[in-house]
This record gives sequence, C-alpha cells and structure tokens, in this order.
Amino acid sequence: MNKISSTQTIHSTLVDVRSQFDFQVAHAKGSLNLSPSNLSKYALNFLATDQAITFVVEDDSPETLSELTDKANAIGLTNVQGYVLFAELPTDSLQSIDTISAEDFLSLPIDDSFTLLDLRQAAEITRPAPDRNLSNIPIEELAKEYTKLEEKQKIYTLCGSGGRATAAASFLS
Repeated sequence: MNKISSTQTIHSTLVDVRSQFDFQVAHAKGSLNLSPSNLSKYALNFLATDQAITFVVEDDSPETLSELTDKANAIGLTNVQGYVLFAELPTDSLQSIDTISAEDFLSLPIDDSFTLLDLRQAAEITRPAPDRNLSNIPIEELAKEYTKLEEKQKIYTLCGSGGRATAAASFLS
C-alpha cells in the first residue's frame, strides 16, 4: 500500500481506521470512521466497491497495512489509493465529534430540537433507548434512510458500545 503525503491533495474518501475514541478527539474533516473490525461489517453500507479510498492510520507497520489490505480485498474494495498517517495531517484540517453522557442526555430540555438515532437492530435491543425524539435506523440501512432525519436538528447517535454511533456520526457529518 502506498503512503500518501499529507501535503498532497487527496482525491478519495478518507477512511479513518483509528479507534472511535481517537476519532472523536480529532479527525480529518469529511472522513469516515470504520475501525478494522467495523470495516469488514459496515464499509459496504457506506462505500461503493470501486470508490477511491485512502486509509488514515495511526501507524504504518507492515502488519497494520497488510491487515487493512486483506480486509479491503476480502469485501471487494478495489480502489484503495493508499494511506496517510494521522500524525502527519495538518492540524487545521482536523475536527472533533462532541459526545454526551447518558446522564447529560437525559437532562436535556424536553423539546423537539434533537433526534436520538438508535443504530441497533431490533433483535439486539436489550435495554431500550429513551423514547424522547427516538428514531431507529440500523446502521446497515443508514446510507439509504438518513434522508428521513430532520436535516437541521442536532442528532445524537446511539448503539451498544459506541463504535457504530461514531461511524454513523462520521457518515452524517
């Protein structure tokens, strides 16, 4: 896999494979967060198999790059342009994702200024989400169904562990 200099103009979708927590703190504007495990599960929900992509990685060890190449090939992503190291991205190109604790979410004013987007499949919901402004769109359907969401409302994303919620937030932004 070819290293792409962060000073080059990148003409592909950035797929940030760092952890959801690292992504939330700082990521390249417009990048999609899919960890290596989520890449195999959800990439084809957001990316076309021939779409040009560039991975954003924390380290460029041969093991990491080989794993990403293998996972991309296994699901049919055929247009991997290369990778860029996160540490080399210009700081003025970075942004963050705000997070909110469940306690703080539950203390929000009762109004219609937000949507709580539950990304879980119905069969995996063992602890229901609060009913307040709740919309359920499983992450597998989000790329097709996101237009049903109110465009100007703040959207809080929810899943079981936060990985899908971060991936969905990156897609929606």
